[in-house]
Amino acid sequence: MKKFFTLITLLATVGVLSMQAQAFQKAPFKSATASSRAQRAIIEPGANQVWWGYVSNNTSLSGLGVQAKDTYHCAIFIPGNHVIAGGKTIQAVRFGLVAPNATNAKVWIASKKPSTIDNTNCIDIVDVPQSDLGNINIDIPLNTPYTIPSTGVYVGYSFTISAISNSDDQFPILITGSDAPNTLIIKTDTNVPSWSDMNGQGFGSLFLQVLLEGDFGDNDVTPLDFGPVYGEINKTGGAAFVINNNGYSPVSSVDYIITTDGNDSQEFHATIEPAVPGFSAGYMGAIIPAEAEQCIKNKTLTITKVNGNENNATDKTASFTMYSLSEIIDRTVIVEQFTGTGCGWCPRGHVGMAKMREAFGDRFAGVALHQYSGQSSDAMNIATNKYAKLSFSGAPSARINRGAEVDPYYGSYNDILEDMNEELAIPALAEVQVSGNFNEDKTKVDAKANLRPLFDGTYKLEFVLVADGLTGTGSGWNQTNYYSYAYASQTGITKAGLPDDLKYLYDTPATFNPIFNDVAIASSYVSGSNKVPAQTLTSGETSEVSYTVSMPTYTKLKNALQYDQIYVLAILIDSSNKVVNVAKAKVADYDPTGISAVSSNNATETVRYTLDGRQITAPQHGLNIIKMSDGTVRKVVVK
Repeated sequence: MKKFFTLITLLATVGVLSMQAQAFQKAPFKSATASSRAQRAIIEPGANQVWWGYVSNNTSLSGLGVQAKDTYHCAIFIPGNHVIAGGKTIQAVRFGLVAPNATNAKVWIASKKPSTIDNTNCIDIVDVPQSDLGNINIDIPLNTPYTIPSTGVYVGYSFTISAISNSDDQFPILITGSDAPNTLIIKTDTNVPSWSDMNGQGFGSLFLQVLLEGDFGDNDVTPLDFGPVYGEINKTGGAAFVINNNGYSPVSSVDYIITTDGNDSQEFHATIEPAVPGFSAGYMGAIIPAEAEQCIKNKTLTITKVNGNENNATDKTASFTMYSLSEIIDRTVIVEQFTGTGCGWCPRGHVGMAKMREAFGDRFAGVALHQYSGQSSDAMNIATNKYAKLSFSGAPSARINRGAEVDPYYGSYNDILEDMNEELAIPALAEVQVSGNFNEDKTKVDAKANLRPLFDGTYKLEFVLVADGLTGTGSGWNQTNYYSYAYASQTGITKAGLPDDLKYLYDTPATFNPIFNDVAIASSYVSGSNKVPAQTLTSGETSEVSYTVSMPTYTKLKNALQYDQIYVLAILIDSSNKVVNVAKAKVADYDPTGISAVSSNNATETVRYTLDGRQITAPQHGLNIIKMSDGTVRKVVVK
């Protein structure tokens, strides 16, 4: 499997665990211009030269840092057998450093990660003139050009932050793109004294390039694995995916074929706008026909020509999965947020969730998991064994449809709404409806879900109760706010530097009592296990599943509940643990007839079976399968 390399900008702000957290943290890069210092002239490539790096030079940036005075060391590793850089000669290094209090900057190359930046541990060291700092593009020639050996080379830069005056000093390392091995290797002298390859941390790649010289090939394009791709049967769909241009010339067009079950399609032609520059990654769009019947197929796409010439790449093929669907079902997207009253950065998560509610309405299903702080300091705390284990690394953070961990305000890019739009564009593979009714004393909710999948399979179903309008005073309700003016001297945050919808937090006290929405208060998890049995569902058939969820009993939370603002969610999950679809509905008052709004017809029960297929004449403990007079099949848990 090829590593997915993309130029999509990751501008998420990873949650800070405490005010004095010393681990590397990420923040959006807000500098409109580098500084008022003189701009350094950019080195233009000569004959047989090219600027190359794991990142593009023309891309959005983020900042990374420990939010304290320290000396930073940042590097990439270039393997000796790299398809582009291997065996080439490094003439210069390009990086960015805009922090106003950055001093003592150096660029260097080394055969191994240096313990100290000196002539003993480095092959070459070049001092960066102080006048060159404050720029996004700083080009520094090496003292002596260096040919990359078979063992590879580390290329990096170091600098000291002597004071903290703004966010550029707090987060001085410029980063962009996505994670990959060898692309972001960092440490500091004091706070993080050991070298770490940050691949997998969600920080992206170091904004650094090298000026390479040598003999470069051309017409060499590798597509990266992508998908899944969705389309209606007998129609032509499309997909956008990443290609690596390993050649010298820009790529403005490609030709490709699609292979299904060993059979090749006709050759398609695609124009790429904008063209992908040499030795860069970029996007191309492809026409992909769906099948004539509903099915799931594994396919390959092979690029045969580049700019009208034969593709010289060693690897020309990408794999993807194609879902050919008999109908397109809109999906509701669940966003589960890790938060808590003791988390001072979590107010931005509250804003992000409110922003999604307003933008997407019923297609957004928010679940705020108050698990950062214990029950004594957070009245809304839900025990970890009373909800699915989502393994968040810090707060605030979120998972959209239980995917990658992202910031609940900034998302994977610079706005969580962009992530939501991407998810909402993907069709659902099942229709899900849900309803809920309180019992007579409002201690339980009888939840029901109707499930109609497009594909046969074994599915998991989870029920969740969430509450809006929660508020209170005193212990358990005080939300910490690090965006407050009261913390400005410690955080360096200014009101002017905040996005418009976060500015009010600067004027808000260090602790305050907001109204909390989307708060998870109960679920079908008991003692760490989901108590709704797995469901074997048949394509096109509607099955009903029922479960009774117990309401919370903790007095502070119970007394704050607004019973007309409690909702039930049904989360349908496939055998690969992917969220298929979600439904949300307001919990209705007690109905002594036991009739739920999820079912609007007058169908009656015709026959009832146990899970192993035995016909029974009365409800039996466990999962009962009921065939109705209208032909639907319902699955009911009898307690």
